[in-house]
Amino acid sequence: ANLTAERSHPPTEVSPCPPICDMSKRDEFLRNREAGFNTRFGVGANLTAYNALYDPNMRHFFENSVVQSHLYRTGQIDKAGRVIDLDLNKSKLQIIEKEFVNAEKAEQMRQREEEEMRRRVQLKRHQALDKARKEEKLIRIKEDRKIRQEIVLATREAQGLIVPSAVSSAKGKKKRVKKKV
Repeated sequence: ANLTAERSHPPTEVSPCPPICDMSKRDEFLRNREAGFNTRFGVGANLTAYNALYDPNMRHFFENSVVQSHLYRTGQIDKAGRVIDLDLNKSKLQIIEKEFVNAEKAEQMRQREEEEMRRRVQLKRHQALDKARKEEKLIRIKEDRKIRQEIVLATREAQGLIVPSAVSSAKGKKKRVKKKV
């Protein structure tokens, strides 16, 4: 408990252990010296941000053409080789990113509209095909009915049940009746 109380106060000037005869003063001196020793290894220390692009010792590495082309592609340097400060250009980057997002949204909307138009065209084609099939089927049914009626009529004539002149007049009556209705 004593050590924590002593650590809260900044240590006094620490010099090599003085020749002290009194053991209590020597113990106090050693405690102060120990309290000044930091074992936290930079935790909580305010270190300045390191940027290797500004480090003069790394200059030779960054002068390599392959490294410079990579830095240019990633947007860390400009064409002249000057370092681009991302903090200063953050607003420009945000505007560009927003433009990309808006362009992507516009492209997605265009694709959706195109797909919807394709779907509508296909639907119309299918409806037209279905309508044509139904009309064709209806025509076939009418032709089949007409052929069946002719077969029935020919069979009855052959059996002598109906006289051909009566049939033609009966057909006319049927047509007239249908027209009146």
